[in-house]
Amino acid sequence: MKLLLSVIEDLSSLFIEWYGDYVKKIIVGGKSFEKFDETEEVIYLLVLDKVSKISLYARGEIFSFFYNKVKNKESTKNFILSHGDLPKIYGLILSPKELEYEIPIIEYLNNHGKVLYSSEDEKNG
Repeated sequence: MKLLLSVIEDLSSLFIEWYGDYVKKIIVGGKSFEKFDETEEVIYLLVLDKVSKISLYARGEIFSFFYNKVKNKESTKNFILSHGDLPKIYGLILSPKELEYEIPIIEYLNNHGKVLYSSEDEKNG
């Protein structure tokens, strides 16, 4: 899991570097974490302020932009050398308000996912 987590860390750093305080939370989950298998899929949820008026398609394009940037990082190159393919990271970008909707995949991530970053944790120390 070390290689996958390294890629996820680089991806998260890119988002935080670019969006700063607009990043409210990052949660990951999926088969990769359930089975402790790096080659399985990862669901990557980015909670971002000011995206509620952006279409889901455009949010997908935003995620793809950053995923393409992380492809050039050393962590991703090491992952490919070890596993022969890119990590299967599927991204969702939602606003904090949209987290309150009863969306099954969000409920799954809230119950089974791992919170990698939360601006609330940062404020509380």
